[in-house]
Amino acid sequence: MAGLGKRFRDAGYDCPKYRIDAHGRTLFAWSMLSLRTFIKAGAKFTFVVRREDSASDFIRQECQAIGIVSAQIVEIDALTDGQATSAILGGEVLDNPDEPFLVYNIDTFVHPDALPAEAVRGEGWVPCFPGKGDGWSFAAAEPDGRITDMREKVRISQHATIGLYWFSSYTLYRQVYDDYYSDASRLEKGEKYIAPMYRQMIQAGREVFLHEVDYDAVIPLGTPAEVNAFLLREPPLL
Repeated sequence: MAGLGKRFRDAGYDCPKYRIDAHGRTLFAWSMLSLRTFIKAGAKFTFVVRREDSASDFIRQECQAIGIVSAQIVEIDALTDGQATSAILGGEVLDNPDEPFLVYNIDTFVHPDALPAEAVRGEGWVPCFPGKGDGWSFAAAEPDGRITDMREKVRISQHATIGLYWFSSYTLYRQVYDDYYSDASRLEKGEKYIAPMYRQMIQAGREVFLHEVDYDAVIPLGTPAEVNAFLLREPPLL
C-alpha cells in the first residue's frame, strides 16, 4: 500500500488501487480475505501506507468488516526503496519482534482455503503457484518442498511466488535484510525485494519451504487489465 499505483493513475483511476471496488468489495478487502485463516487464528496486522492517501479511516472500516481485530497503521511521507524496506517500517512498530512475521501485498487475491495458517513451517515459508510469464519471483525446490533458490523476475522454475512471504520472526527478517542488502549490488533495478533475501537464509543453512497453490486459486489484481479481467468473471465463492 506504500507505492504510487502509477499504472492505475495513468489509466484514469482517481483513488489508490486498494480502494477500487470489484464485485462489491474493495481490492483491499479481496487481498485481506486471502488471509482469512490467519485472521481467524488471531493474527495482528500492520498496514504501511502513504500519509497523503489519508487512508486510516478507510483501513479501520475495512478491517472491521473483514474481521481483523488488531490493526496498526504506519503512515510514511516518502516512497521507500522497495517492498523489503516498507516491511521494515511495519516491523519496527511490533510489540513482540520475536513473533512470526508475514508480509503480503495488496493486489492479489488467493482463495483462503489455499493458504491454511497451519501449513506454515520452517524459518521461511513461501506460497507459490504455476504462474505464467516472467513477471514474478520464482523459487526452485526439492520434492519435499525445501527451497534451494529464489530469484526476482528470473524463471528458474514454474513456482511463481504470490507475494506472500513468511518468516519465523521479525527479528530474523531484520537480520536477513541487514545482511543481504549490506551489498548494494543486490538491489534489483534500484529496489529492495523480499524474495531474494531467502537466498541469504538458504546459504546460511536455514530451512525455507515452498507451499504449492493451485493456479485457479490465484487472481492477480496488480494492473488495470487484471482488474478488468476480474470484473468480467464470476467472483470467487467464500
